[in-house]
Amino acid sequence: MSIKTKVVVLLLISLCLTGLIVSGSGLLVLYSKNFNNTQENMNGQAAQLAGEVSELFASFTRSGEFYANDPDLKSGDAARIQEKIDTYFAATWGADHLVFLNSSGIRVATAPYEAKAIGVSIADRKFFKDTMNDQKSHISDVILNRATGVPSVVVTQPVKTEDGKMAGMVVQSVDLKTLQDFLSQIRVGTDGVVAIVARDGSVVAHSNSDMLHGGNKVAEELLHTLEENPGRLLAYVDLAGRDSLAVSLPIRNTDWQVILSLPMSEFKSTFYESLKSMLIALFIGLVVVGFIAWLFLIRLLRPMGQMVQQVARIGNGDLTVAMQSATQDEIGILARAIASSIGNFRNMIIEVQEASKLVSASSEELTANTDQLTQTANQIAEVIAEVASGTTNQMQAVDNAMDVVERMSAGLQQITANTESVSAMAGKTSDTAQEGGRSIQEVNNQMANIEMSVTNSAQMVDKLGRRSKEIGQIVETIAGLAGQTNLLALNAAIEAARAGEQGRGFAVVAEEVKKLAEQSQSAAEEIANLIRETQEDTDKAVTAMDEGVSEVKKGSEVVHIAGQAFQEIGGLVKQVSEQIADISSAIEQISDDSQHFVGSIKDIALVSKTVTSQSQTVSAATEEQAASLHGIASSVADLAKMAGDLQRIVSQFRI
Repeated sequence: MSIKTKVVVLLLISLCLTGLIVSGSGLLVLYSKNFNNTQENMNGQAAQLAGEVSELFASFTRSGEFYANDPDLKSGDAARIQEKIDTYFAATWGADHLVFLNSSGIRVATAPYEAKAIGVSIADRKFFKDTMNDQKSHISDVILNRATGVPSVVVTQPVKTEDGKMAGMVVQSVDLKTLQDFLSQIRVGTDGVVAIVARDGSVVAHSNSDMLHGGNKVAEELLHTLEENPGRLLAYVDLAGRDSLAVSLPIRNTDWQVILSLPMSEFKSTFYESLKSMLIALFIGLVVVGFIAWLFLIRLLRPMGQMVQQVARIGNGDLTVAMQSATQDEIGILARAIASSIGNFRNMIIEVQEASKLVSASSEELTANTDQLTQTANQIAEVIAEVASGTTNQMQAVDNAMDVVERMSAGLQQITANTESVSAMAGKTSDTAQEGGRSIQEVNNQMANIEMSVTNSAQMVDKLGRRSKEIGQIVETIAGLAGQTNLLALNAAIEAARAGEQGRGFAVVAEEVKKLAEQSQSAAEEIANLIRETQEDTDKAVTAMDEGVSEVKKGSEVVHIAGQAFQEIGGLVKQVSEQIADISSAIEQISDDSQHFVGSIKDIALVSKTVTSQSQTVSAATEEQAASLHGIASSVADLAKMAGDLQRIVSQFRI
């Protein structure tokens, strides 16, 4: 699943959750607001109606107080009282009857005038008793007018004489139609009702006049609840059996309450209409917000899509990608970070390419040097073989010389025993001396050749030591390059780890580079060990060669002395031929010289043995060096192969 799809799904989920949260909270707020508005509106209407009814009865109270101060009503004269009652009734609004009762409860006057009502006692009425008891104004409950048979409410006002005695009372009968007219001005919703209820629950007035008949009363419990919560919207079941909401307010100057009732269905209908409007507005808002968010998302993710394509090119080895982003958000930061990583990786690849080329060139040079060293070692082996062959010839010459010496000793004994045969033996001795001279000359030449060969071998071994040191320096350079390559591979792996999933391709390449670097470093260490062993063997060979040269020089000197001795023998032989007389002294001299010659021959034999032993040592060291050079050549070939593999891997990147 792409990031775009994930973000779209997240956006849709967020919008849905936001819609649910907003709609849920909006639902609560809307319900609360609708409830409060309904309560506020119904409170306003109830207050208006309660004020009007209260003002109506306040006007009755003021009128009654005015009537009570009239002297004619205090006079007790029925005619005067009737006249005043008629006058007041004509000026009164809202009352359907105006009656004057004496202190005994008998009608003295009534307006409109009804003769049959005059003289009738209504002392049994509660309102009469209450007024007489406390001598204060009272408003009665709804009563049935005995004269007219119409339900009404009366307002009483006591009339007192100047001395404070009860002269009677003025009774104003309120026409309930007046209250109905008040209720008709109040409209609660569409099907709501308005009622004025007395303390005992009886209905004084109702917007539905049918509810005034049949003795309908508000339940005492509901009435008590309404009295305790004035102005608050409460749920109840109205007289028609409908679930409703009601607000009540007391009417000042009375014991009544104004009750406004709204059917629950109408309240819910209003609420649902508001909810519908709110949900439509919310849906439109969410659509607009979602569309804007979608446009913003497309704009936001467009550079990310480009980045994905560019990173894919990088994963395929194309490091020529130029990643740019002008935004300052996280995507822009990521683009700049990737661009920086590409630059670093490009530089690293360039360095690796240069290092691999250097390793390859060094490998080729090391291969050439190794081949040259191998050839040199082979030449040294050939020279050592020749030295060994010359030493063998020298040993044969020494053996011959020993034979000659033995024959010379035998001749000397014969000369001592038989001087007569000196002349004959002199010729033979001369021949033998000449042959010994030639042998000595050959030995001298061989020793010169041995000295030259050993010197050349020492020079070759010394050159081989210098070459080994050069190879050691090259191997150290290779090891340094391998370490640097390993460090570069480690940096590449770190950069790839930082790049995360996009750097997985970098990590694979970096791991391969690291493995090749580790293999190169291991091969360089093996080469260094082989070079170190070769240098040690070379040093030993150089030391042995120096000792061989010294011994060969000594042998040359001895051979030179032997040559001189043979020359002297030749001269003595000639003297023997010429001077027989001096034969005794000459024989003695020859005997001494022969002993000296025997010692020289022994020295030559010892030197020859030493040279032979040193030749064998040099030969063994040369063979070991040759084997080491073969190992070095194999390691160099492996190193060259690794360098080629490294170049092949690095060449996959286009920079």
